[in-house]
Amino acid sequence: MARTVIHILINLIFFSGSILATNDEKRILLTDPDYADNLQLHRDIQTLKSAMETIKQTVVSQSTLTQKQTTEIANLQSETAEIANLKIKLQQQTAEIANLQTKLQQRENAQVDVETKLQKIMLSPTGAVYTQWGRKVCTKNGTELVYSGLGGGGNYDNQGRSATPVCVPHDPDLGPVSSTGYFATMYGMEYNDAAFGKNLYDKDVPCAVCRAIHVTSIAMIPGKSNCNKGWAKEYEGVLAAGYHGDPGPSSYICIDHSPEVLEGGVQNDNGYTLFPVKAYCGSLKCPPYVQNSIFNCVVCSK
Repeated sequence: MARTVIHILINLIFFSGSILATNDEKRILLTDPDYADNLQLHRDIQTLKSAMETIKQTVVSQSTLTQKQTTEIANLQSETAEIANLKIKLQQQTAEIANLQTKLQQRENAQVDVETKLQKIMLSPTGAVYTQWGRKVCTKNGTELVYSGLGGGGNYDNQGRSATPVCVPHDPDLGPVSSTGYFATMYGMEYNDAAFGKNLYDKDVPCAVCRAIHVTSIAMIPGKSNCNKGWAKEYEGVLAAGYHGDPGPSSYICIDHSPEVLEGGVQNDNGYTLFPVKAYCGSLKCPPYVQNSIFNCVVCSK
């Protein structure tokens, strides 16, 4: 619209100029009506020129303002796009934080579960007791020594002796002395064969009563040196019992493969004598067993 007005004004100026040029060629009289008209026309032309200049400035200002607004709109669009990208990134980070919080909660729950189970294990009264024959202490790591003692049992020649040997402590709480004629006896235990080790013949046998912690079962396996899958080895050794020709009954026990002796216990007093157990083929199938082969043994826990 502004440009149209400018064009009209320009045309009027040129047209007026043409009239003035024509009138200049004429003789001008102050009383001539054309003079007054031309003077008024000149004034109008000056007014139109001034108006045209104002319009030009207005057009320039509007153009500048339009360019500025266009730039601002472009900047706003760019900022809007950047804000949209930031919103997307914020949503992604929020989702990632939620995922990390879920994983952290799962780990905390797992840790609490482990700690609860560990506390139950620590407070649980589980454990199993066994005797490690031939040793003064328990050799398995994590095993509690209940007490250390010496092997004891009935005399090998007594038919009525107990078949089961026991580990008697070094610090007994003694009962009263008895003079009755009917009684059972408790003798010490002796190695009676070199198969248990060099220089052990007639030596007294020590023992240790052990508590395997966090287990519920103990098994002595004759003929084996290792435990079955899922079981832990407490110790291994040589299977022993009383001499097969003696009248007194006995039990099979597992003597540690590295036996010790009691200090000062070197006198041949017999008592509960120990001999290695040998395989005797017949009702015992050979193979897999071999005649006169010494039986190994292992004590296992679970």
